[in-house]
Amino acid sequence: MSFLIYGAAGYTGKITVESAVKQGLKPTIAGRTESKIKPIADAFGLPYLIFGLDDIDNITSHLKNFSLVLNCAGPFSSTIKPMLKTCLQSGTHYLDITGEIEVFEYAKAFGKKIIEKNIIVMCGVGFDVVPTDCMAKHLHEKMPDATHLELAWAGLGANISHGTMTTMVESMGKSGAIRKDGVIALTPIGHIGKEIDFGTKKIFCMTIPWGDVSTAHFTTKIPNIMVFTAVPKNAYYAMKMQSLFNPIMRTSFVRNKLQAYVDKNISGPDLDRREKGISLIYGKISNAKGETIEARLQTPEAYKLTAEMALIITQKIVSDKSLPAGYHTPAELFGANLILEMPGSKYL
Repeated sequence: MSFLIYGAAGYTGKITVESAVKQGLKPTIAGRTESKIKPIADAFGLPYLIFGLDDIDNITSHLKNFSLVLNCAGPFSSTIKPMLKTCLQSGTHYLDITGEIEVFEYAKAFGKKIIEKNIIVMCGVGFDVVPTDCMAKHLHEKMPDATHLELAWAGLGANISHGTMTTMVESMGKSGAIRKDGVIALTPIGHIGKEIDFGTKKIFCMTIPWGDVSTAHFTTKIPNIMVFTAVPKNAYYAMKMQSLFNPIMRTSFVRNKLQAYVDKNISGPDLDRREKGISLIYGKISNAKGETIEARLQTPEAYKLTAEMALIITQKIVSDKSLPAGYHTPAELFGANLILEMPGSKYL
């Protein structure tokens, strides 16, 4: 199987490589810094490449040798631009593990070119956004005339990674987002907060600009979409005040200070937390008649799911030459039960 994992030295990149090797796969791994990539390659007996993303011709010279690249290097709002441009030149399928709305929207805009080049482009092949995208598809199949969709998720028993925190720092001072009447609308972060029943427990959640604001609309065409995540109530009230400080949060001084803290203190959940943690997904759909349907889903911990689901999708795309070229979302291409291919996942 000829595929490349780029960003293999990052937290999620490393555990994806580990998972690939456990499954008997032999990807080539790559990244910007040899001192970080070579030890991983040596530990697992894998070939490796060293290249940055500032020279399109150089990237193309590497990617043309692979049928697919799985991009694990964030922030994806920066890395997708050179990567996607290169994939369109080299004829390489492109996957990544983003949850950033702007990344999905950026990739979707290349739809015609992607089809012309006969490749598949699929962003968000991990926890962002496979479980929620499958939930959206699952509910839409039950109510095809739906006009409104709410999605929510909560992680239990694990903590956040360095890469995810870095993306969050990059997003500080920015607005939230929902889908309203078919269009992405900017809102304050956490503009709605409420308690959501995940089946096993009720948890306070607030709205966030999650990738499904883009992907769930592509998958289902539902015009009104909101996404929630579990937060402590005190964090919610702090977020409600964020708009007062947005100009400060956007300054390079504050971001650099926050990034320095992240670099020093944030590493991500260890193996024990990844194995024991779980994620809960909630969905509610409604139509113009006022009818509603709810559903719930439980999956393994988010980073564990990301590593293994990214590889499930990678193998599907590399092995099945009949899949249609183009920009796709996970559930739109593979169906609502894609998430059930991840051991430990079940609709409740």
